[in-house]
Amino acid sequence: MKAIMLVLLAGILGLISTGPVFAGAPPVRMSIVTGGGSGIEQEIVDRLTARLSQNPNIAISTVNPDWNVTCSIKDFMDQMSGQIRYNGNVEVKTLSGHVIATVAVQQYKQDFSVTPGMPLNKALVDRAAREAVAGAADRAQGPIENAVRVEMDTREKIIKAQIMAEQEEYDGAINSLRLVSADSPHFQNARTLMEEFAMEKESLDKLKSAETSVKTGKVAQAVALLKQIPAKSKYSARARSLLATYTKRAPAKKLVKVKSTKPGAVSAADKKAELKALDKVLEMEKKAIENTQAKVRKELSK
Repeated sequence: MKAIMLVLLAGILGLISTGPVFAGAPPVRMSIVTGGGSGIEQEIVDRLTARLSQNPNIAISTVNPDWNVTCSIKDFMDQMSGQIRYNGNVEVKTLSGHVIATVAVQQYKQDFSVTPGMPLNKALVDRAAREAVAGAADRAQGPIENAVRVEMDTREKIIKAQIMAEQEEYDGAINSLRLVSADSPHFQNARTLMEEFAMEKESLDKLKSAETSVKTGKVAQAVALLKQIPAKSKYSARARSLLATYTKRAPAKKLVKVKSTKPGAVSAADKKAELKALDKVLEMEKKAIENTQAKVRKELSK
């Protein structure tokens, strides 16, 4: 296939079987990291890693990930008012920057026993932090696993479509891609791939029609069909080869030059010769008239 391939296919095409056996889609490689490198953010990373690693469709790795999961925590503390606030955020993105999921949580505490000049209640601060960490991990897990299910379903449909397309079963391939969910980040790319398969199907149909036309002696019709196959089609090379063969079978008719009888088509040399001959004829006619006049005068003088 040409270029319009999905980004995810780069990692999965190598796993596609060339035979009729269907190859399962590989798991989603996921990198889970902290946003600012703080210890409290690492707590969210650890919780999500422990939970998501149990999912067989997820591979936790920072090496060549498909998705990046970033865990962030921001704290806002006001010693004077005794306000304690932790904002937790988990964002999931593809390598191309497509946002898969994002969740946020806020924990707010108020230290009402603040003595002027004294630090905030440490236990209250720690509890707000722990609740923010737990809340962020809990909220993020569900959306991430739902997104993984959509991704795996998309990958399986694309693999199936690719196998069918390689076997020239374009209708089945297009129908497989038509079922890709609109929630998938690859939805538009799947639609583009559908258009490519439709083009290949049409090219294959024209190729077969051309071969049939030649068998029935309609070489000109076959040539016209082959010329309609786009250069970007995988059948274009075969079409060019057949075109070369068919055009040799029906060579162009040789043109025979016919002398024109139109005055404009006469050469200058011909015109000159024609004038010379006319002058000679006139001269002969003049001499004949003079001879006749002389005979008449001679007869009259007797």
